[in-house]
Amino acid sequence: MSDEPLRRALREATAELLRRLDELSLVRLVGDALAGEVEPAAIGRAVTALLREETGVELVGLWVNDAAAGGLRALALAREAAEPETPGAAARLVPFSAGALGRAGAGEATLVSDAAGVAPEELPAEAAGLRALLFHPVGARGRVAGVLVLGAAAPGAIGAEHERLLGLIAPAVAMALENAALYEQLAAENRRLRAVLDSGAREPVLVGASPAFRRMLGIVERLATADITVLVLGASGTGKELVARALHHHSRRRGGPFVAVNCAALPDTLLESELFGIERGVATGVEQRPGLVERADGGTLFLDEVGDMSLAVQAKVLRVLQEREVVRVGSGRPRPVDVRVIAATHQDLERAVHEGRFREDLYFRLKVATVHVPALAERIDDIPLLAQHFLARFAEKHRRPGLELSPRAVAALVARAWPGNVRELANAIEHAVVLAPGPLVEVADLGLEAAAAAAEDDGRILPAALGGAERAVIQRALAATGHNRTKAARLLGIGRRTLLYKLKRYGLS
Repeated sequence: MSDEPLRRALREATAELLRRLDELSLVRLVGDALAGEVEPAAIGRAVTALLREETGVELVGLWVNDAAAGGLRALALAREAAEPETPGAAARLVPFSAGALGRAGAGEATLVSDAAGVAPEELPAEAAGLRALLFHPVGARGRVAGVLVLGAAAPGAIGAEHERLLGLIAPAVAMALENAALYEQLAAENRRLRAVLDSGAREPVLVGASPAFRRMLGIVERLATADITVLVLGASGTGKELVARALHHHSRRRGGPFVAVNCAALPDTLLESELFGIERGVATGVEQRPGLVERADGGTLFLDEVGDMSLAVQAKVLRVLQEREVVRVGSGRPRPVDVRVIAATHQDLERAVHEGRFREDLYFRLKVATVHVPALAERIDDIPLLAQHFLARFAEKHRRPGLELSPRAVAALVARAWPGNVRELANAIEHAVVLAPGPLVEVADLGLEAAAAAAEDDGRILPAALGGAERAVIQRALAATGHNRTKAARLLGIGRRTLLYKLKRYGLS
């Protein structure tokens, strides 16, 4: 008896096993590519690029469900010999009732072996010239989130094997799109909560009495009442946002919102929708919402790390400054806004302009007036006062009343270079508040043992740095509040009882 049938069966079983392994490998690759992605456009690019590489077809596209508009919009396209692209928020709407793509959006998969006999209106414009096409719904939990499309130039080049492959990865793509929509909803809620907190924030506290700080404070006081754009310059950690808040708080806009956005913390596509808003249905699950520019109407918009914005976003910010209007993503209708823009950066914007990384026209629009925030190395005399301020704040936060800095600890703080500026100083004080075993904060509690040697002469450093600076700032706070001690304590960020003690200590009672 011949064993050929057995060999044939074994070959077929091996081929089927290898095919299944290839399919599972692709599913794993898709899962890895989508892990952590929260932007629909990034999800689309990742999926279409992978499918294009694995299948070798001429076109891979992902259309997403725009239920509000009653159709589908192209999210990402990968074509032969071309990089995957994102069509953009204004991509053409394909109604659910229109052709094979629309039917797939309603949940009906369609395989076209030869498009030669199919009417052009039955196929999307992006598939022009292709003969074999597959339209596969992307769904999960009974909901269609979009449609995956494969297109090949040769008739019959796409078949049941491709349909089975898309069926395997479609649920993962649908879940990624739904997660992206959920992330956007949570981000929007976080923005709303932050706006509420910002609108009710108390007066910002600028602490310092050194010559460099007083010069900066004088400029801030004069610019606060002038309703012009301000560019705040300074190294990271110097307190640029605090300066921006002070400019807002002392301006005629103080009753309006103060809306801050860190331009370096968001990718370009998300930053664009964050700033300028988005129309409903631009992407799966996205609801209409105003951007931060609109939310700042009547108040101040603070653009932190403005040097990290892309040129495309810079162009839209320039329009806000020039035309006093904003256009939401996915909309062509301009909306008037009345905002004061304060921008901040640690970068050299003039150099960025020369290198083509920053628009020259936007640079001069932002640089109507500038405030240079001095580094901590330029205001050494303020270190003891800042340390006392942060000690009071963090002692209250962590419920450690009665903490004091030892003279040696203050001397160590003054002797340190502080490359991280005020932010680094604040972190060191909070570290000490949490770890100090007793009521007196020592050098070891600060984690600054390397500076301990410089603290030996604390009898000379401490009185000069702490006494005169702190006394001057307390006098300034009293003058600013009409000698109301409760308000002065609030302005300084300390308790009223602490202020009374210091008034007695410095002979100001």
